[in-house]
Amino acid sequence: MIDRATFVQALAAAVAAPATPPPAERSFNVLVLGDSIAWGQGLRPEHRWRTLLIDYLTKTLKQPVREIPTELHSGAIIGIGDRNQIGLPGLYQPGETEPSFLDKGPYAGEIPSGTPTVLAELDALDASPEKDTPIDLIVLSAGINDVRITRLLDPLARDEYIAALIDLHCHRHLTALLDRIRTRCVERNPGCRVAVLSYFRMVSKDSTKFPSVYDFVSALLSQPPRSRAERRRERIIQGLAKISEGKHEANTPYATYADLPEIVRGIIDAAGRFYAESEAAIGAAVDDANRAPFTPAFVHVTPRISDGQAVFVAPPNSSSLWELRFADRAVFPVDEVYAERDELCRQLYSPEKAPASLNECRIASIGHPDVVGAQQGYFDAILAAIASVAR
Repeated sequence: MIDRATFVQALAAAVAAPATPPPAERSFNVLVLGDSIAWGQGLRPEHRWRTLLIDYLTKTLKQPVREIPTELHSGAIIGIGDRNQIGLPGLYQPGETEPSFLDKGPYAGEIPSGTPTVLAELDALDASPEKDTPIDLIVLSAGINDVRITRLLDPLARDEYIAALIDLHCHRHLTALLDRIRTRCVERNPGCRVAVLSYFRMVSKDSTKFPSVYDFVSALLSQPPRSRAERRRERIIQGLAKISEGKHEANTPYATYADLPEIVRGIIDAAGRFYAESEAAIGAAVDDANRAPFTPAFVHVTPRISDGQAVFVAPPNSSSLWELRFADRAVFPVDEVYAERDELCRQLYSPEKAPASLNECRIASIGHPDVVGAQQGYFDAILAAIASVAR
């Protein structure tokens, strides 16, 4: 990892890139856009990587540092293409207006929702007091919600279908978003740098400690299906998971990946496929963006989260992601803000009318970086990546 002093010098040089340097008293402005990775799902504010980043820059740059407020939240899609992906599932009929929930306190961003989209987060700047604020650093995470977690971890999905979705959303749509960021922010301040985050394997071949295969699969499939075919597919996968339980004792690790039930190996393989293909697609989007003027402004950030830090890994490995606790055929999150999110979920979703939506909301933290994952996985990786592009 690059040393701190080199990072500060490189970042200061990048900020001074315009022909006329900004006044010394102007703040160094950071804009964070995107989804649950950008928000910091399940983390208290002081443990989110963006808080760590602002605190670090404040201590090291010789000027004030501030984060530009945005409608950052979990579940955000990029906002290009399929409008059917947008909305709070289970609550509203097509054509109805989705009310905003982002005014429900400091933890409202914990609630998964496609809207406001990432494009809307960016465009909202033009109607805010920050309209003319020069942006020095942008950190972006987007694409996974457009593909959808239930698709990318589907062990029965065709490879070419998932590959097409990843190329569409994590490459082509992300490229269009980066182009919008360039015209909106980089061209106004050529010293601006944009860190584009990618993802990691939520489950890996080291994930051999499953409390219950059936409960684990059911938790992953808790998102309300949107068609009869999807409901049928969900029943098939749950049925395979139930059959695969066999006589294996819950909470006892399997010896190796090869010993895992076939349905679980299918999920692990699907997670690996998404990681590899989305990593390449996001990298291609960054390369495409850097071919335009005012470059190289964009840098691809790969998080430092290894296969041995995925969910449900057995010793000597240790997970750096939020997991779930299973008891009496029920699942319980173990993240830092479960109580706050649970209260908001129950305000938004009725257990009688939208039980699947309520469950999805309550366990939304699963597979997201925990305190260690946020710091070592993303914060450290962002620092190193920004320093390399600034030099």
